[in-house]
Amino acid sequence: MRSDNKTIRRYRQIHDIFVRRSGSHSLGVKLQNLAEEVGVSLRQINEDIKNLREQGAPLEYVRTLRAWRYRDGEDFFIAEDQIFNAEEVASLRIALELVQRLGHGELTPRNLPAVFQKFYKASRRWTIPEAQQKFIYFDPLPRYEGAKHLPFFLKSIEESRRVEFQYLAFHAETPKTVVFDPWFLRHYDRLWYVGGFSHDPSELFVRVFPLERIHGKPVIAGYFHDKPPDYDAATYWKHIYGITVPPNRAIEKILLEFSPIPGKRFLSTPFVEPFVVVESTEQHLVVELNLLINPDLIRKLASYGAEVRVLQPPGLVETMKTFYREALERL
Repeated sequence: MRSDNKTIRRYRQIHDIFVRRSGSHSLGVKLQNLAEEVGVSLRQINEDIKNLREQGAPLEYVRTLRAWRYRDGEDFFIAEDQIFNAEEVASLRIALELVQRLGHGELTPRNLPAVFQKFYKASRRWTIPEAQQKFIYFDPLPRYEGAKHLPFFLKSIEESRRVEFQYLAFHAETPKTVVFDPWFLRHYDRLWYVGGFSHDPSELFVRVFPLERIHGKPVIAGYFHDKPPDYDAATYWKHIYGITVPPNRAIEKILLEFSPIPGKRFLSTPFVEPFVVVESTEQHLVVELNLLINPDLIRKLASYGAEVRVLQPPGLVETMKTFYREALERL
């Protein structure tokens, strides 16, 4: 459905009215009152409601109130001449983060429109039919089956909403119910994860769940107000490689010795930061890392094979020996 500027302005006015009167305790808006407030006919308002719902507006009719309202906890956004549903809002926010990480610098209201105008104009030049030769290739794109949950968790994190969902672990045959306080979203190794506080009596610590293992539709289960005041996501991930955070583990000083070529690759594209170069010679590179030792780090170090050697701590040295020994036994 194409909309002119006049229609978009009317949609924005309707949207603003519902936002002001949103919430689980809202009495909603009766169509006749909405038509009068917007200044159009009842027939036009009915048509607008129908079109907005088709474009993703979280409108619901409450029969007991004989009125319309926005469903609680769902995103919908109208800006300029564009309408964004919840999934598109989440995708746009993720795209903005990606643009910044690719080196454009900080995006501000002043430079944002110009950036995307440039993208749009450039894409018409670079987008070519499949039959023609391409020059840029990527790894196979992940399916991101769990991406459908991104808008829900993004909203829940921002509003400090406790959630409940059915989680099916890879080793389990049936899903289990998880009560969870979501604190952050993280992208790692081609998957999306939600992290936060688990209310499982056997856990009761910060953990992460891959979104694609969530079955059904997660739901709101209240609010949480006990997030640690000293928690900071950037600091939290500073000493973690990957996604796994073993409970009650301390940060350890790790010394790695790289052979020459892998050492140069590490310096140009380190798999974790920050790090300190302890020694750099023609024969090797020694770096110091301060990390929690977790399965993700062990698998990463193992991927280097003989090209990297763990010098310390002794516990990690023994862990790597056991890892290689068991791998050899499986050959």
